[in-house]
Amino acid sequence: MEFEWKVVDEHHQEVFADKHVRGLLWVTSAGFSFWHSYPNPAVDLSHVKTIDEAKKIVETTLRLEEYSPPAS
Repeated sequence: MEFEWKVVDEHHQEVFADKHVRGLLWVTSAGFSFWHSYPNPAVDLSHVKTIDEAKKIVETTLRLEEYSPPAS
């Protein structure tokens, strides 16, 4: 799975996986959050201190989802 990050503005970055948008990383004074749409996984960024750390966690979570068995 290949990831591409695109800066939308100073507070938002979109993440694409294999050329498909997967969500939006929000950067605020209160911290980081990740907006995602179903079936993307929830991503806890409450403990993150840097944008690079947030990106790594989002990418790892999306990779794990790719290899998860489908829910029945």
